[in-house]
Amino acid sequence: MAEPYIEQVEYLDVLTKTGKKTGVSKPRGDVHRDGDYHKAVHVWIFAEFTQELLLQKRADCKDSWPGLWDISSAGHISAGNSSLIKPQRELQEELGVILPKDAFELIFVFLEECVTNNGKFINNEYSDVYLVTTLEPIPREAFTLQENNSKLACRPASKLNQISSSILFILFICNLI
Repeated sequence: MAEPYIEQVEYLDVLTKTGKKTGVSKPRGDVHRDGDYHKAVHVWIFAEFTQELLLQKRADCKDSWPGLWDISSAGHISAGNSSLIKPQRELQEELGVILPKDAFELIFVFLEECVTNNGKFINNEYSDVYLVTTLEPIPREAFTLQENNSKLACRPASKLNQISSSILFILFICNLI
């Protein structure tokens, strides 16, 4: 007899407003309900020759920014982990692409504080933003998308600069494409 599927609850480290660990971890849903500060990683894939950034369309079933365009890959950093291995793992999980650790360059850390879904989703998130630079765009056939990620698109970085230099990478809060 097959074992019933039990959904894994993702636990996140709760941080102070200044980004220090508190020693407390909570389920992801509770963190966003309560507005706790936490960490995530964002990965941008940038093709140098074409000057394009790879974007991913979020699934309509997501609890945050459903159906909107997002950066190349992103994910929460689970409790007890650091961001050093997460970008590589996230890219593999979401897009099916395996790259060596030295392909990921930490370019900055960004604090996003926002409330969506009529106050039901509070995102106080420190995001470690990594850049993966390729000479040419990665061929589409190299990607294997998760079921809940529906589309990929490459867009010129010059057009993304017109949005706002302070929120350049937060493409998922606006449906830009």
